[in-house]
Amino acid sequence: MKESEPSNTTEQIQESTIIPSSTVHSATGPRTDSGKQTASRNATKHGVFSKVILLKGESKGEYEELLARLREDLQPVGALEELLVEKLATITWRQRRLLLAEGAEIQKNREFVEWDQRSSEYEAAKKSTESLILFNNGLIQKVDNPDVLERCLELLWELRKQIAKNGLNQKNDSFLLEKIYGERKGYRLSEDLYDSYWKWFSTSETPEEEREREGYASPAQCYKNVLDEIDKEILRLSSYQKKRALVETERMQLEVVSRSIPDGPGLERLLRYEVSLNRDFDRTLSQLERTQRMRLGQPVAPRLELDVK
Repeated sequence: MKESEPSNTTEQIQESTIIPSSTVHSATGPRTDSGKQTASRNATKHGVFSKVILLKGESKGEYEELLARLREDLQPVGALEELLVEKLATITWRQRRLLLAEGAEIQKNREFVEWDQRSSEYEAAKKSTESLILFNNGLIQKVDNPDVLERCLELLWELRKQIAKNGLNQKNDSFLLEKIYGERKGYRLSEDLYDSYWKWFSTSETPEEEREREGYASPAQCYKNVLDEIDKEILRLSSYQKKRALVETERMQLEVVSRSIPDGPGLERLLRYEVSLNRDFDRTLSQLERTQRMRLGQPVAPRLELDVK
C-alpha cells in the first residue's frame, strides 16, 4: 500500500478564509438615527468646561444631559462651534444655580421668621424682667411680650396653689404679687389683683365684733373671694394670650409672604448676576449663529455694537 501524500487541507482552509480586498470597509460609525444620537452624547464626556463648571454636590450627569441636548438642537460642527455650544451649557448651568440660590435665599428668609421673632422676644423679655425687678415695677407692665405674659400666668398659678394650701399669708403672698404687679406703694394706673388681695386680706384680719357690726365678709369668704379674683385674673390674661397668639400668627403669615422675595442687598446681587448671565447667553448664541451661517455660506448680518454707559 502506497504511503499517502501530505495533506494540504490546512493551506486550503487558510486560503478559503482570506477576505478579498474589495470587500474590506473602513469603520464609518453608527448609521441609524438612534446610534448617531448615542454617539453624539459621547463627546459630552470630554467637554472642556465640565471639570471646572461643576461645584461639589452638583450632578455631572445632569450637566452632561444638558450639554447633549444643546448639541442635539444646535448641531455644532468643528471645534469653535463645539466650544460655543458648551459655553451656552455653562451659562445655562449658572442660570440654574442662580435659581437655586434665589430659592435658598427666599427659603432662608421664610423659614426662620418665627425663630428670629421668638429670639427677639426672649431677649426683650429677659431685659425687661431684669429691669422691672430691679425697680420693683412688676412684670405686668410688659405683658405684651409673650414670654413675660407666660411668666405672669405661671406666678398667678403658683400664688393660687400657695393660698389654697396655706390660706392667706401676707408675707408669702406679697412676694409673688410684687413680682407680678410691682410694689403696692408705687405708681399704679388702675386697681389690680394686688389691691383686691389687700382689701380681702385686711377684711379677714378685722376683729369679729367690728366685722359683725359693719357686715364685713368672714375670713372664709375673704379667702374664697381672693381665689375668685385670682381665677378672674388668670382668665383675663389667658384670654389676652390667645387673642395675641392669633394676631401674631396672622402677622407672621404676612411676614412670610413679604419675604417671598430676597431682601434688598440679596435681591440686587441676584439681579445683577442674572442680567450678566442673560447678556453672556445672548452674545454666545449670536456668535454661534454667525459662525454657522459663515460655514454654510449664508449671508451674515453686520454685528451691532452697543456702547451702554
